[in-house]
Amino acid sequence: MTAMENKRQRRLQEILTDQGGWMTGRQLAALLQVSDRTIRSDIRDINGRQPYPIIQSNVQFGYCIIPGRGRPLAEKPAEQAGQQVMGTGQQNLKAGAPGQKKNAVMDEQSANTRCGYIIQRLLFEGRALNLTILQSQLYVSGYSLDHDLKRIRKLLEPYANLKLIRSRELISLQGDELSKRKFYKDLLVAEVQKNFLNLNQFAALFKRFDLLEVKDILEKVIKSYDYSIRDAMMPMVMLHAGTSIERMMHSDYIRMEETEGNLTETIEYQIASDFFQRISDRLHIKVPDSEISRFAIIIMGRRAADYTNDFIRFRGTWVNTSKLTDQVLDYVRETFGIDFRADEDLKTGLKMHLHGLIEREKNQLRLKDIFLEEIKRKYPLVFEMGIVITEFLGRTLGIEISDTESGFIAIHLGAASERMNAGRKYRAVMILPYKQSFSKICVVKISDMFSEKMEIVATMHYFEKIAVEALEPDLILTAFPITHSLDVPTVLINLFVDIDTETNILKALNQLEKKAFHLEFTAHIGNLIRREYYYENLECSSAEEIIRFLCRDMERDGLIDDSFCDVVLKRERMSPTSFVDTFAIPHAFGSFAKISTIAVAQLKNPVRWGSFDVRLVMLFAVNEEDQRMIKIFFDWISDLVNHMDKLSELCVPCGYEDFMDRVMD
Repeated sequence: MTAMENKRQRRLQEILTDQGGWMTGRQLAALLQVSDRTIRSDIRDINGRQPYPIIQSNVQFGYCIIPGRGRPLAEKPAEQAGQQVMGTGQQNLKAGAPGQKKNAVMDEQSANTRCGYIIQRLLFEGRALNLTILQSQLYVSGYSLDHDLKRIRKLLEPYANLKLIRSRELISLQGDELSKRKFYKDLLVAEVQKNFLNLNQFAALFKRFDLLEVKDILEKVIKSYDYSIRDAMMPMVMLHAGTSIERMMHSDYIRMEETEGNLTETIEYQIASDFFQRISDRLHIKVPDSEISRFAIIIMGRRAADYTNDFIRFRGTWVNTSKLTDQVLDYVRETFGIDFRADEDLKTGLKMHLHGLIEREKNQLRLKDIFLEEIKRKYPLVFEMGIVITEFLGRTLGIEISDTESGFIAIHLGAASERMNAGRKYRAVMILPYKQSFSKICVVKISDMFSEKMEIVATMHYFEKIAVEALEPDLILTAFPITHSLDVPTVLINLFVDIDTETNILKALNQLEKKAFHLEFTAHIGNLIRREYYYENLECSSAEEIIRFLCRDMERDGLIDDSFCDVVLKRERMSPTSFVDTFAIPHAFGSFAKISTIAVAQLKNPVRWGSFDVRLVMLFAVNEEDQRMIKIFFDWISDLVNHMDKLSELCVPCGYEDFMDRVMD
């Protein structure tokens, strides 16, 4: 079989998995641009290479994935790949990151991923997209694509100046540039709110050793030196440690230009040396001094500038990597409207990556593809920034840079985005009369009153669109009526800050929070409610039977462990989780899933659940690193029980796509 055939057959499985139902051979042939005969042959090959058939055929309906058997083909079985690289000295830290999953849940192209891809193209290509071509590129049916467009429109609802326009087979995003950038930045915030550097999830990507155990070793070494690494930097440090170990297990070693100062005399060098000595003893790998020096500089963080050279020789000239880093961040600001230039941790990390990138180019080496697909799938907006940067670097340095470099650069940017938005307050601009004695008192009073949620970034004596726009405010507070075209809420205030002023500002801040919640919920809910764990017309006779049924499939697929179901049932015995008639949300506080998921059951017949007759069950299982999603989910539930019309609509049996549309509404 050729590589092209293998890729086509993986795509065929992805299409059928995404569709979740029957598709005819003619439909599949049109999407894959092959003959009906080729489709039949591909399906015969796919089923023939498996221990059991995974695609069902029907003369009348066509083809569909047999439930629970839809994992796309891998280039090599995971077990086989592990055998090829596992040495005799690696049993203690071997591939065993908890929660590693080997089925369609991790590989399926989700609706959220498709929406992210479409939004990227609408935002950055600046032209209309052809839906027929888009359908072919995404390998989905027109039905699925229509649902994706509905979700994008839902994301755009809070942005009055942005509209998704469809004209026959073309779609375009209409609106001013400021609103587009605001939309992108808000999406980016929502994307990294999921906890971008989730070590549990990244640990599963290292197949040859357990990154979490490596983290324990590093923490013990750090503690023995009475040293500390800032919590915000620890995930990045561990990812660097993991990639270094991964490379050294393949005997791929880095070179380093001569460092500034006496690096070997620093405590960081001693920590790095001790750490890698323990890793070497466990995994039986060779650790050269260059790896120790590099990791010591990573541990230093911002102080690394004192020990790294700004210049590296490349193609007969000297490249100033510090200056190049500044140019990269300037370019990000110009392209995306996001200013990372004050983040010293990011600047240090990018500079070191540029040194490594140029060294790899000089020696014709390539980074191992560890994170690329995970970043692409889960963080498409962050990955887009990584792609843009590598294109910029390629033009600047006159070289072609691989997508793998984009993935690693994206990790630096995602971590910086998470730091930037940690504890972020809403930005307010105040428009106040000139030389009014009460103006300063007004500013101080409002600042003190709303200090937890809002910061006043500037005061002006008159409204000037360009000046206000440059400040990127979330809110405008003005002591006199103004009209403007900016998509920014505006509140009329009294200089004496009376009760009406306080109330109106509070209302505006609440609306901003609702907007942020709407975006985050809409952006992430599709990743939680998956087609594989959606059950229409389920027949069960008791709450316990339903819970055990929902947990069974998640446990089978490795999303939860075997104790999770018992914890959920124990929680139910304390107090039933049915809320009003029709609805129950069983969950397990204090016990976490390996992969965050909401399993949904629409019951064929009502089941008595506590004091209510329930027709809809949503079992919430959250990963420890995704605890923020608990608040988002329960905030949504609180709103839902106050709108019985929406709740009753959710309970009407329907297919997965229709249910997701109702959830989004």
